[in-house]
Amino acid sequence: MGMAKRKEKYEEAEDKDNFYYARDGEVVVRKRERSRVWQATYKVDNKWVRISTKERDLDNAIAVACEQYDKARFLRDANVEVVSKRFKSVADASLKKLQELIDSGLGKVIHKDYVRAINNYLIPFFSNYQIHKIDVKVLQKFNAWREAQLGKQPAKSTVATHTSALNFVIDVAIEQGVINQSPIPKLKNVGRKGQARNWFNLQEYGYLWRYMVRWSKKGHKDKTLWMRELLRDYVLILANTGMRHGTEALNLKWNQISINEDNDIKFHLQRGKRGARELIARENVRIYLERIATRDEKIAGLTLEQIIKKRYDKYVFRLRDGTRTASLNQTFSQLMRDSGLNEGLEGTQKRTLYSLRHTYATFSLLYGDMTYEKLRLQMGTSVQMLHQHYDKVNVDMISGELSGRLQRERKDLERSKEVKAEEEKMSRFSRGNVIDMWEHSKVAKSN
Repeated sequence: MGMAKRKEKYEEAEDKDNFYYARDGEVVVRKRERSRVWQATYKVDNKWVRISTKERDLDNAIAVACEQYDKARFLRDANVEVVSKRFKSVADASLKKLQELIDSGLGKVIHKDYVRAINNYLIPFFSNYQIHKIDVKVLQKFNAWREAQLGKQPAKSTVATHTSALNFVIDVAIEQGVINQSPIPKLKNVGRKGQARNWFNLQEYGYLWRYMVRWSKKGHKDKTLWMRELLRDYVLILANTGMRHGTEALNLKWNQISINEDNDIKFHLQRGKRGARELIARENVRIYLERIATRDEKIAGLTLEQIIKKRYDKYVFRLRDGTRTASLNQTFSQLMRDSGLNEGLEGTQKRTLYSLRHTYATFSLLYGDMTYEKLRLQMGTSVQMLHQHYDKVNVDMISGELSGRLQRERKDLERSKEVKAEEEKMSRFSRGNVIDMWEHSKVAKSN
């Protein structure tokens, strides 16, 4: 039997057995039928919280209940949300804390991933569990449920994110006194190893570069032509900057582009997976930007310097009618099917617009004399992530070019007059060397 605690005043309910009131009715202590210990319920901010006192003695039980009631009121006055031991309650408090961190600018980029993991996976499965009862068996059930939801074994990175998000919830529970320590043991990450990222090798990139010249000018409808011409420049800019497709690239505005003292083009990205960041575009990006500008009557005919000086507050990637599009993925899929580049000669995954970012990273390491540290700054990621995905970059990845095998496996397009005209825009482009389109192209400064 526990030691006697401070004596609290209480009253017995007149119409109920084993039912007692304390603190002017704000604390209720009762014993369930066939139970040896007393249960307690107390109200804070019109919200009832239920706990087990774990006491068999009534006086001790009431003392424990009042102590927890006082603690809850103290936490409330300190602006700490009072939660029960049910996972959903703690998870909601965790989401509130994460959102406050994100909104204040003090949060980490990974916190947005935690929010998605909690909402999409943790709450749907653990919602009705008492947080202190989540053990190895429950986690094994969660692993099986998650795999069924995904339709495949999750990648190690997914498992790691979900585990970190769950640990965040546990930490909140400990901070708020819901539990004393984490009930979850350290588990081995059994997720599948991530597949190598698909990219375009040099031969394929040269083929794609030339193929898009004519492909972008074909289409039965104006909208089709607009989508294709925009996609062509979008593809080339992604491949020459390493930008992430989607939020990061599509939210780029003209007034977020500048030219530094060395005459290099700088993008000041405001939105994306890693938040605001800057990158330097390859020199030939000037051609693609100025070509996009020709399709906007308000800046058509202006040089990049003139557009920058104008501080034009419009999105870069828009159609001719000024609208933005969310369909570039579908148009890119059509381009891959039409060009025969849907699946790489040296990869198994289907190409997506994200393949252009991986192409940039791979080319930078193979041909650009780029270190992981420099690439980290340019791509807005970590050295660890780069090592994870690109440590396999070596001479074997360009064996096709070195041996001449790829030239036999994929016949290049015959250069049309249109292609030749595009090539001439690149002052150092060598018709016998595709690499010049990416590595050595120099663009004369426009007057």
